[in-house]
Amino acid sequence: MLVLSAKEMARLDEQTIHEVGIPGIVLMENAAQGAAAFFLRVVPDLVDRRIAVVAGSGNNAGDGFALARIYHSKGARVNVVCLRSPLKLSGDALTNFEILEKIGIPITVWKEAQDFDAQWEPISKSGAIIDAILGTGLKSEVKGLYREIIERINRLDVPVLAVDVPSGLDATTGLPLGAAIKATATATFGFLKIGHLIEQGSELVGQVEVIDIGIPPGLVRSAGIQRYWLTGKLLSSWIEPRHPTTHKGQAGHVCVLSGSPGKTGAAALVCLGAARAGAGLVTLFIAESLNPILEVKLTEAMTFPIAETAEKTAASAALDQILHFLQGKQALVMGPGISTNEDTATLVKELLVKAPCPVLLDADAITAVSEDPAILRKVEIPLVLTPHPGEMARICHCAVSDVQRNRLESASRFSRDYGVVLVLKGYRTIIAAPDGKLAINSTGNPAMASGGTGDTLTGIIAGLLAQGFDPFHAACMGVYVHGAACDRIFGGVSSRGLLATDMLDQVPAVLGFLEGGGQV
Repeated sequence: MLVLSAKEMARLDEQTIHEVGIPGIVLMENAAQGAAAFFLRVVPDLVDRRIAVVAGSGNNAGDGFALARIYHSKGARVNVVCLRSPLKLSGDALTNFEILEKIGIPITVWKEAQDFDAQWEPISKSGAIIDAILGTGLKSEVKGLYREIIERINRLDVPVLAVDVPSGLDATTGLPLGAAIKATATATFGFLKIGHLIEQGSELVGQVEVIDIGIPPGLVRSAGIQRYWLTGKLLSSWIEPRHPTTHKGQAGHVCVLSGSPGKTGAAALVCLGAARAGAGLVTLFIAESLNPILEVKLTEAMTFPIAETAEKTAASAALDQILHFLQGKQALVMGPGISTNEDTATLVKELLVKAPCPVLLDADAITAVSEDPAILRKVEIPLVLTPHPGEMARICHCAVSDVQRNRLESASRFSRDYGVVLVLKGYRTIIAAPDGKLAINSTGNPAMASGGTGDTLTGIIAGLLAQGFDPFHAACMGVYVHGAACDRIFGGVSSRGLLATDMLDQVPAVLGFLEGGGQV
């Protein structure tokens, strides 16, 4: 499912109206009819409640007016409160306002010189509110009357149903502009907007549904938008069942450089993640003195003892033996639990520029290249990085708050600048590719805030990479499957207590649903 910025959506609206010739009033009616049906599913007794439609002055207000007419025709008691003079209305919004006047729907036009409480009464005594105050075109901070109305609405204990976007929310950044409606549900038109999906917007929109308003598919394709909301339907189109004759030698060989004293669990989790994702073979490069531990801990994965440092971590002296083994392999993972030992970091950097197969860097391997990330530009093979916000801040030489302030831009800029696929982990994980493609993940839950879950994700992505998925698709599929596997266990049941190993058994089931074109 595509995700648009406010500007991209406005451009498609304009092209639909002026180039294709579909009148704006038709698009507005499509939007209102779709929103009316959705809101009735969210609040089944909506037409039995007193409904207040609170409107501003743009097309968002016009959508609200059309909704008032639709619910009035169904027998609902509807009051419309216009926060701006009707003289400020024009075009399709004005047309819909004039219809309300002709059919006798009660309208209050707010006058700031008059008593506030008297004018507030139709809103305060309503059983549901339709928020049609401010739309996706908002660019400046909400102040004055609009801000006071928004803040008062948020204090009412009734369903608030937002038209396109909760008023006050920046539809592109997901940030409230001064103040924003906290909606029970949002009916958005044409496509999801970025602000619906990322913090803080995702906490304000409530239940979201996209309403098809009639934007021609050809216009959307010509717009070249490459920003996706990861859903089962989308990912099902990327994967198909294996051929019955497939054997392990055709299913990809993942090599893993992971683990150090006290961190052998990370190595095991990466290997298990790769195997559960379907890699035919998995081999772990491990410091020779730790090899006996991993040989006992791992059953399906093979181990390859390598030279070690005095601290029993992987040593740069192992470079040649690793490079020799990597010939003909399909993916190399480096990082989880390898330590920040200087010589181990040297090994990571040398392997990075000499490895003959796609590489995934995580955890300590990202730290190893953080001092001079320009080394990433020297890499000629496909490269995936999977940092959490702290690691992202480290490699970008900035504060975590700088990364989190605009996660999409942080990921996109780094991916573009260094030519890597970047997986910025966290709530609504972001996946960015150098060619501009970007995805926002839809799966996962708070119970995943547990040690080791990042290691299993690393393994899953590597397993898909080894099976021939290109880096962007492998990263998107891995992130979605990882979160969906956790959702199958804990989603909606608990927000804590998940172990990293809990979800591994669910990974094949999620992949199976996707192979069959079903929803997880």
